Amino acid sequence: MNRAADVRLVADAARGDERAFAALYDRHVEPIYLQALSELGDEDDAQEVTQEVFAITWRKLSSVRLVDGSALPWMLVTCTNVTANRLRSQHRRPVAGSVSEEHPMENDTDRIDERFDSHRLMGRLEDEVMGMAELDQAVYRAVIHEERSYEATAVQLGISVASVRKRLNRVRTRLRQKFGGEL
Repeated sequence: MNRAADVRLVADAARGDERAFAALYDRHVEPIYLQALSELGDEDDAQEVTQEVFAITWRKLSSVRLVDGSALPWMLVTCTNVTANRLRSQHRRPVAGSVSEEHPMENDTDRIDERFDSHRLMGRLEDEVMGMAELDQAVYRAVIHEERSYEATAVQLGISVASVRKRLNRVRTRLRQKFGGEL
């Protein structure tokens, strides 16, 4: 992916160029949707979250933080936050669906609590990663979010495979130190 393209697209879209924003959408809609789907497990909810992420991106174009020239990491964090908000909102409403006869709401409530806690932790992890060096963030995103191999990540970022391993290890160590008991 051409990193300079996101820089140009975000700048042009921030000046009101809707075609530039449409191109940014086309570049990143799939990974945003896939993340939302993996977090929510429902295609309709994932589509709604994806649309909300892009609506937020449009409103906040001037404050989108590019990581290594890419808007995707910022959008993925936004997706995590929107998903967490959606789960919080669902938690406040009565849950409909399959329930056990013995304890009607207990199973669904426990699952929602677990998903909410997991998403909240993921949001905190993402915030922590955003405070790291940009290259460490890029390695984390490529290997963890985009599920790229170390080799593909090395090529994408122009660094050695050993550097990818070292940087990912540094990120994991920092996250374990900060959130060890919660992971």
